[in-house]
Amino acid sequence: MNAHERVMATLQGRPVDRVPVFAVLSTYGAKLTGAALRAHYSDAATYVAGQRAVEETFGLDLVLAPFDYSALGEAFGGEVAWFADQAPNLKRFAARTAAEALALPLPEPQRTGRLPVALASIQQLDTIYHGRVPVFAALPGPGALPAVILGLEAWLEIVLFDEPAATRILEWSGRFFVAWANALLDAGATALVITEPVMAAEIMPRRLFAERFLPHLRTQLAHVRGPVVLHHTGGRIAHVLDLLPGLPGVVGVVIGSKDDLGAARGALGPELLLLGNLDNLSLPTASVAAIRAQSLACLRTAAPAGRYILSHSAADVPLATPPENIRALLHASEEYAAVAAGILPAVVRGIPAAPATTAGSRSLRQAETPAATATPAAPAIPAAPATTTGSRSLRQAGTPAATPPAASLAEGFHFRGRLPHE
Repeated sequence: MNAHERVMATLQGRPVDRVPVFAVLSTYGAKLTGAALRAHYSDAATYVAGQRAVEETFGLDLVLAPFDYSALGEAFGGEVAWFADQAPNLKRFAARTAAEALALPLPEPQRTGRLPVALASIQQLDTIYHGRVPVFAALPGPGALPAVILGLEAWLEIVLFDEPAATRILEWSGRFFVAWANALLDAGATALVITEPVMAAEIMPRRLFAERFLPHLRTQLAHVRGPVVLHHTGGRIAHVLDLLPGLPGVVGVVIGSKDDLGAARGALGPELLLLGNLDNLSLPTASVAAIRAQSLACLRTAAPAGRYILSHSAADVPLATPPENIRALLHASEEYAAVAAGILPAVVRGIPAAPATTAGSRSLRQAETPAATATPAAPAIPAAPATTTGSRSLRQAGTPAATPPAASLAEGFHFRGRLPHE
């Protein structure tokens, strides 16, 4: 089972050989190739070389389009700061007021600034990995895109104190959101990761999200021609999880490291993909043993219900993270699969296996095995209930798909121009 097949089967609630593992390693690719970060995020061939190095080094279950929100801010007229040891930031936003923002022309995805670099990168990645490894592309959601143009503080001030202007900005920027999302999909992205900081409890209370942003999110997603995974960008998301099932095109949700996996599954229901929820910022300093233990704890909690992907929360894996710490996520998934398959505990690539759990264990590779057992704590990875809603499947040739995915949040979004860290 290759990565593409594994992710598709997980999405559809079918048995898999092991739980898929995701890590955001967009900038990390430059560390592996030695490329300067300005070249890494300005030249498609250089970026793709970094993702090839990531895939060859770690063998995880996705590759990523360039994860660089500064390119979007730059396309609207902002100014980018470049660094030798971190991803580019926006040092000046394109607008300071609602009036200034609404006077800006909307970028053209195929022509403006570095946007064509992202599209060319996806095209090349799709050519290399089509049918073998899914290609994910991240973009700010309809509620987040104005923050890339104005800055998060200025945008939230408009939201709170000038509702008519906020509505006009959402409608104006929403046209670009839809155009950019569909351009990424048309270039070959398997699915989109749409980041919405307004879903995080640290940014927006439930009532305001539900009244001001959820209707707009629903409207805009209805125009996106592909599957969507929603990401909170950092912090906690439990307070709005029950509002997300049924949104057009949404096939999964990434939860925060402070959210409870079991409670998240209960809020989302059985049909949506659940991703998370390791602490991104602990990865550089935690021991391999600690990461293994945390990963296995996530797997034992979330994998039995199916439709689960082991991942970290928040943005790029920090460049200081040792390679062996990233590999520990994959090793934990392999170890969990071996235990679930009834294999006696053994060393998995040098990491001692945890004691086997015998109650309810069964093989991951039983293609004819029926859906989940009645014992939620069992370490098997069963098929989840079949999807009955209108959610769209990830794209896969030959696979039937449903019809048409340590700064504060504000500081992370403002200074990095990317997904903020938790």
